[in-house]
Amino acid sequence: MLDGHYSEKMPYPSSDSRILCDMLSMCFDGFSANCTLYARVSNTLDKHIFKKVSSLYRRLAERLLYGIGVLPEDTGTMNPEPGYIAVAYLSALNAPEKYTSNRIMSVNWQVIKRIGKLVRLLDDKLFANMIVDYLACIQVLLDNAHYRRKAAKLI
Repeated sequence: MLDGHYSEKMPYPSSDSRILCDMLSMCFDGFSANCTLYARVSNTLDKHIFKKVSSLYRRLAERLLYGIGVLPEDTGTMNPEPGYIAVAYLSALNAPEKYTSNRIMSVNWQVIKRIGKLVRLLDDKLFANMIVDYLACIQVLLDNAHYRRKAAKLI
């Protein structure tokens, strides 16, 4: 699974670590929700879309985890942004089946916007640019998915 040095805990080593942890939380929730929905939907278009979105969130989460390096110690405080996203994904997954896909897509857009705002707060601009590249890939996928789902009358 993870290398041994990732399991060590220490206080936040840099100002970026707290922001990266919030982003990591949102990406992991996005990966989990989209992967869950992939298993539940029956049409091939939605299956493809949710599998691809979950894959992109997973890849971004891996990069963020790499950027964090050592997992920081839990201080008992949390930025409310990741909590809102987690609740939004859970709510969307618990919605009636005919609304679930649209609601997950809506939350995916919220995640892109929120991570986009957080990335501006990072001190490491090179790492921030890498995150923006991942966000752009996810945004392009969501844009294309919106048009394809609309053409297939799934929206």
